[in-house]
Amino acid sequence: MRAKIGDLRRSGPLRHGLNPCQRRSEPLRQRNSILNPPSCILHPRLSTILLVCICVFASATTGCVWEWDQFNVFHTPKPPPGPADSLVLQGDRLEPETAGVEGTAKGDLAGAQELFRRGEYDKAEKVFYKIAENTKHSDLTAEEARYYEAECLRLQSRFPKAADTYNKLLMTFPSGAHREQALKRMYDIANYWLHDTDEEMKAKQEGKHWLVLPTSFVHLEKTKPLLDEEGRAIEILDNVKINDMTGPLADKALWLAGTVKFFREDYVEADHYFSQLVEMHPNSPLTPKAVELAIISKNLSTGGPDYDGRKAAEARKMVHEAIAKYPELAKDREEFLQRQLVGINMQQAEKDFRVAEFYRRTKHPGSAYFYYEIVRRRYPGTPLSDKAAERMKELEAQHEKDEAKEKSKPMFNLPFRTPSKPDPAAPPRQIPPLDANALPPVAGPAGMPSGTSLPR
Repeated sequence: MRAKIGDLRRSGPLRHGLNPCQRRSEPLRQRNSILNPPSCILHPRLSTILLVCICVFASATTGCVWEWDQFNVFHTPKPPPGPADSLVLQGDRLEPETAGVEGTAKGDLAGAQELFRRGEYDKAEKVFYKIAENTKHSDLTAEEARYYEAECLRLQSRFPKAADTYNKLLMTFPSGAHREQALKRMYDIANYWLHDTDEEMKAKQEGKHWLVLPTSFVHLEKTKPLLDEEGRAIEILDNVKINDMTGPLADKALWLAGTVKFFREDYVEADHYFSQLVEMHPNSPLTPKAVELAIISKNLSTGGPDYDGRKAAEARKMVHEAIAKYPELAKDREEFLQRQLVGINMQQAEKDFRVAEFYRRTKHPGSAYFYYEIVRRRYPGTPLSDKAAERMKELEAQHEKDEAKEKSKPMFNLPFRTPSKPDPAAPPRQIPPLDANALPPVAGPAGMPSGTSLPR
């Protein structure tokens, strides 16, 4: 009996852990195994250990070094130790730099700079960001980390985030050591983003209007912002101008922004940028051309004689300043300046003439005559000057007629002074008798009533 049981264990279903009563369900389990195969032949932990061993063996044989921190998204990469043989300038000589302790600001900054030197910009950017966001570090350390964070982003061609980081550096440290470099980087990024607009300008100048497509509003590449590339470029140029009002890049930033707005026919904004360039950078080589475009923008942004006339007055003033301060512009563009003056005169004359017409229409002849006289004196030789003189003669004739009517009228026209004829059919007027009791008492001596005895 024992031998039979042993044979069953070696050759029967008990060898596979099955009872004799489970033999009937074996075909069903085979069908289920075909439809639903087992999840894992090995234990999950054993498969994980085997996978790790294979990775370690592959890295050891190929010379690849695995850094397990790269699989942790929320963990900042650990910076390597800084260079041991670096020198720093102390006074008038170079001295060896003391190695920073790992975990300190100096040590982490040196390790991040070592990553930057190796070209590992992704890891270096994370370390620099961690150092810059730590408020316990000194301003010099935070500024250095913030600048190199932006540099890592720029070298990875992540220009939108790099521009924001440069701007954050300028806002936090407006007079820092890396201010000039940050401004230059921001200007270069904005200039790169305006390349598409520049191509559109050139295509329109060549007469290819029906072939020119507007610049794309959405960009998927990492070098450009997702939305509104041109608007983001103007924003960066504004930041460059604000952070360095009189610097070497401010006039160029104003010129680029004004040119884009002028091309888009936004003449109010174009006038703003060009006027700032003329006012704040009079010695810039871009100023003569900016004066010309500012005059055009002022004339085109007035809205006509029915609106505010201050822009036309500013344009006239700028024309006179261009003739006085920029002789090369007055010589080369004399005809242009004279045509602008003629246009400004006509617009201002039209405005004053319409004001006079308004007063004449609303029955205010005195005010209308005053404005007609302004048009006649300020803008002689224009058609409106002759028309204003005719209107003045009409007002004078009307005034003479009104005066003649006033003189023909009686001086006093009051009803109680006009004599009236008595009506014969009316009864005679009866005068009521006076009542003696109603009369006031006769005053006695010294103003006292009669019958009053004087005191003795």
